[in-house]
Amino acid sequence: MKKLMILSAFFLAAVLPASAQDSLSEAFFQAGTLKTSGADVPMPAGIAPADNVQAPAAARAAAPKQWTIMVYIDGKNTLEEYIYTNMKQMESVGSSDKVNIVVEIGRMNGQANDFHGDKDWTGCRRYLVKKGDGKGGIFSPVLQKMDKCDMGDYKHAIDFGKWAMTSFPAQHYAYVIWNHGGGWIKTVPGFTSTKAIALDDETMHLITTPQMNTIMKSLGHIDVYGSDACLMQMAEVIYELKDTTDFVVGSEKTEAGEGWDYAGLLNRFYASSMTGQDLATAIVDAYIPQYTSGATLSAVRSASMNGFASKLNAFVDAVIAAKDGKAVATARDTALNMSEDGLPENKDLGDFVSIVVANSKDMNVQITGKALLASIKSMVVDNKVTSDYAKAKGVAIYAPDSGFDRDYNELRFASTKWISFIKFMQQAK
Repeated sequence: MKKLMILSAFFLAAVLPASAQDSLSEAFFQAGTLKTSGADVPMPAGIAPADNVQAPAAARAAAPKQWTIMVYIDGKNTLEEYIYTNMKQMESVGSSDKVNIVVEIGRMNGQANDFHGDKDWTGCRRYLVKKGDGKGGIFSPVLQKMDKCDMGDYKHAIDFGKWAMTSFPAQHYAYVIWNHGGGWIKTVPGFTSTKAIALDDETMHLITTPQMNTIMKSLGHIDVYGSDACLMQMAEVIYELKDTTDFVVGSEKTEAGEGWDYAGLLNRFYASSMTGQDLATAIVDAYIPQYTSGATLSAVRSASMNGFASKLNAFVDAVIAAKDGKAVATARDTALNMSEDGLPENKDLGDFVSIVVANSKDMNVQITGKALLASIKSMVVDNKVTSDYAKAKGVAIYAPDSGFDRDYNELRFASTKWISFIKFMQQAK
């Protein structure tokens, strides 16, 4: 089982109709002039602004613990049984005198693939992770129970974060969403909203990419955000979060159901100086040794995204000005694919740009392409892959060979010139 939404059955629902695949609408071919609101999801009613959650800087610096690591484990789907794999890993190490590990777990209530272990309880429970004996079910004490909960509701994810930060104040915070993922996009049959992460098979809700930004903004400053889910390490997702967190950790490719190695990352982190970058790299470095193939994980410095966007725009301008269709077509057809089920929509950005640069004869394309590659290398502070993904540079991007999901215009990333590049790429020969 992978931490992946099943894509092939509904791919065409997310893009233009089949009849339009070879002839995109005139509106799309004018994509360079399309406008995007770039608006954040409104703050939900009843949710206090971040200033009411976090103490002033001086008080935060004096908090009793260095870190509170929050893990939002949405097991209300086919991944439910893997809750126990990862909780046992956490409990093998436990919270420490410097670190709180705070978890919310949601479980299914009779839906397909319902897991019946650990007394088959349902709803949501919140825990402070304690070092356990490795026997039986979850060892850590339950601090809060909810008979009904919607883990696909971003407001619930905010509530968990605020509860954890209020109950376990710290100098630094990390927030992890554990679940299926599909990058910025992927429409799911039966679900009431589209895109991103945290599928709840009971409510049929999930959390969208713009809502991820709202979660982090509602919690104030989060040092490290992580997606323990498939396909989430995309430029579009990182850009959405760039102003709310210091580091973003995720996988360009799919993840196995077992996901991250929480024991390994905690042991690495506890032995470090415990900076945000230490936690981000500990997650990445512990992940890859579990797998022999099909694994990617990277950590990106969020503050680098503005400079990255500037370099990306310059590259797009250079390619379009040079009408360098042949080099772009080569990259489109051969760059490392990061989608599942053969869908050629997500590609490793570094590999893509490298191919364009290698095949272009235009000096400006080469200069701007190399500058973009340098920017990617600079912002990716750690990138580990198995040998079959050796070309992966740490960041994927939406690059559909045909079709275009209009929901892309909801993203903050739509303010870059990448839509114009997609149009150019799809026409390239």
